[in-house]
Amino acid sequence: MTLKQKFIKEAGDFKPNVLVTAVKLPTGAIEVITNHQGLKEKVEYLTNAYDDEFRLERNPDVRIIGYILA
Repeated sequence: MTLKQKFIKEAGDFKPNVLVTAVKLPTGAIEVITNHQGLKEKVEYLTNAYDDEFRLERNPDVRIIGYILA
């Protein structure tokens, strides 16, 4: 199971209060993003904007490498 498949399954299993994503940027830096509002829309965005390997469709050098749903 890919990271994206696991994310989709876990996000659908319960309604999180917080979503934290770790995003690897083209520079190699890792950006940590915390969302606590509009989570349904954020999950939909991540599902649609990223490919099966969790690489951003518009820029495949941007990739989600981890997440926390709480």
